[in-house]
Amino acid sequence: MLNTYLNALRRFNRDVHLFLIASALTGLTVFGGIYTVLLNLYLLRLGYGPDFVGQVNAAGALSFAVCSLPAGLVGHRWGNRRTLIVGMALAAIGYFLLPLAEFIPAAERKAWLLGTLSFGVLGMSLYLVNSPPFLTARTDPQERSYVFSAMVALWPLAGFAGSLIGGFLPGLFAGLLSLQPDDPAAYRWPLLIAASLLSLATLALIATREKGIAGEQPDATVGGRPPVLLIAIMALVVLLQMAAESSTRTFFNVYMDDELNVPTPLIGGMAAAGQILAVAAAIAAPALAARWGRTRTIVIGSIGMVAALIPLALVPHWLAGGLGCTLLIAMGSTRRSVWILFQQELVAPRWRVTINSVLTATFGVSTAIIAMGGGQLITALGYRPLFLTAAGLTGLGTLLFWAFFRKPRGEYTRRP
Repeated sequence: MLNTYLNALRRFNRDVHLFLIASALTGLTVFGGIYTVLLNLYLLRLGYGPDFVGQVNAAGALSFAVCSLPAGLVGHRWGNRRTLIVGMALAAIGYFLLPLAEFIPAAERKAWLLGTLSFGVLGMSLYLVNSPPFLTARTDPQERSYVFSAMVALWPLAGFAGSLIGGFLPGLFAGLLSLQPDDPAAYRWPLLIAASLLSLATLALIATREKGIAGEQPDATVGGRPPVLLIAIMALVVLLQMAAESSTRTFFNVYMDDELNVPTPLIGGMAAAGQILAVAAAIAAPALAARWGRTRTIVIGSIGMVAALIPLALVPHWLAGGLGCTLLIAMGSTRRSVWILFQQELVAPRWRVTINSVLTATFGVSTAIIAMGGGQLITALGYRPLFLTAAGLTGLGTLLFWAFFRKPRGEYTRRP
């Protein structure tokens, strides 16, 4: 299986390789890496509690949701490539400005944090909405499963390095600058470095070609009526299923630091362990989908996400929390590798950007609800009710997906 996967990697064209470089830099920094580990801890060091941490994450998620639908329209007008480049550049600017909050007067600091994160996430929404159509237009149908699997695998692989680096960088800068370990400045510099690396991802995207493979660009005359029911069901599934992943990505490091007093390097190490398992899961996803089918693979990955939250919710120990987080990241990676290709091939080429825009926006809404409601729930009742509620919502979304897609739907009904 690994040899087949490596052979497929070698056959990817230049544009795919450049895109994967950008994906790796995104994973190293903001999608599972340095920023993911340190942002919430930076907010805690500034003196804010879980409630405001939830507000900041909710603002970013709402920005993601609001901008995702226009991101699809922009991609149609400008083209996916140009939109990717602009999105990555805007993300780099927003994420760079956020950790300068210490130099902002205290009265305006909250607004600065909310605004800069929302701006950075706006850029990421342009990038993420237009990534699947960009790749689909630059690959043959036979290699797409491996291309999307490689993209999803690179995020946690780079995130593994970013999590380890992020866990140790605050201590390193505290020593170099003679700071206290909990000084916000020790967290500011790693965040600035992470944001700066996104400029390299922008350069990689600039180096891609303007045109995709002939015959693979969406045709405005093909596709018939919009598949409203399919897109609506998929959006409802995302709204429910993403509760488990959103709760963990938003509050895991806060739970470890605030509730269990776990050191930052250990938090980074646990996140890194989950990223390594996620790489293996993403690499295995094409073979699992070929053996079990895409629908069943998505269901199994989603059930695994629900199971991962149980020890996190019921056992207040860093080892149980670390194991739960590790398993959830791995199961989420298995699901995501198959899900992206499933939703792209579920509809005709004309509607690929549309479905990705809607589902990306729904993901942002789901994350915002969990972040905002989770922060308030933690303040009122603690972390256990949050994780149990998220597990129940993901289980409900998984049941809905299985019930509707256990038989072929959309474009899959046209295939032998």
